[in-house]
Amino acid sequence: MKFIKRVISVLAAAAMMFCCAASAAAIGNLKEISQNTPFKMTVLGDSIAAGYGLEGYERENEPCYNTASYANKLAEKYGLKADSNYFNDAVSGATTADLLNLLSDTNVSSHVKNSDTILISIGGNDLLHVLLGMLEDVAPTDSESGDDSSQQEGSLNIDPLKIAEILSALPEKTEEAIAGFETDFEALIVKIREINPEALVVIDTIYDPFEGFEQIPMIDEIAADAIGKINEIIKNKAAGSDGSDRYKVVDVAAAFEGKNKELTNIGDLDIHPNADGHALIFELLDKEITSHTFTTWVIDPDASSKADEEKIKQAKNYSRVMFGFFFMLIIMITVLFLHSIHNFKNK
Repeated sequence: MKFIKRVISVLAAAAMMFCCAASAAAIGNLKEISQNTPFKMTVLGDSIAAGYGLEGYERENEPCYNTASYANKLAEKYGLKADSNYFNDAVSGATTADLLNLLSDTNVSSHVKNSDTILISIGGNDLLHVLLGMLEDVAPTDSESGDDSSQQEGSLNIDPLKIAEILSALPEKTEEAIAGFETDFEALIVKIREINPEALVVIDTIYDPFEGFEQIPMIDEIAADAIGKINEIIKNKAAGSDGSDRYKVVDVAAAFEGKNKELTNIGDLDIHPNADGHALIFELLDKEITSHTFTTWVIDPDASSKADEEKIKQAKNYSRVMFGFFFMLIIMITVLFLHSIHNFKNK
């Protein structure tokens, strides 16, 4: 029995030797490369990230890879291909809670897990649904508006009493929306870091499309206050308890300040960025992304010829070793066989 155990031990050692040799050969054919652009990028968020409102956008064909959205422009610059090493999983109308739920989708979570860069634009719908709902409530119906020709273009004929009623309830609604955002946003960051602890995560602040919005009194002040609170939450949660960055913040709000009318379609009651707005977001994100270094392992083409020679050399050495191993194995098996016959005859 002891002899048999020794034979098994020798065979196990030989197997381990071949596994180690195979691993060493594989590593020898790889090289580490670093660059300042991502190797794989995933975009998450709402209609802004999806490119809503841009030429070529089609809601039914989301994600839209054929618009001049900031996400598509980044992918083009970095040489990334849609559904290969660039994935846009943004959903128009999504709130922070919707995005959190979306991460349960195996395809989306796989994109997040395997990316070295994750871009997020979220939070606007948590708050702006409240503000836009107010606009819908106060906007006159066709029967209320009368003859459109009597109104100035871009103006709203709104009942002042209705405005006052809605504005009085708006602060409480926005505070509820902000509190809900903070809870869902924290859960979102935790979930993303559970899926991918190492990736560069970049989150945009929310610009204020109601800046200077004159059609409804006070709406610009209420929006500015609420959006400012959302952005403070985004900024304040960036640093972890150990002082390290959980994610990077790109301050889109600051870049849009004073230029929201020019960079969005708010004149048509559309809060989304226009082409110029997306171009500016692209520049801001590109500056942040390219300030980082991304590393991966690739097959080294220059080492292929040397690797072939080394493999031939190793193969010869392995054959010699294995010949000696099997020769010794045959001898041990023969001795074991003769020993068994000897014991049998002596019984």
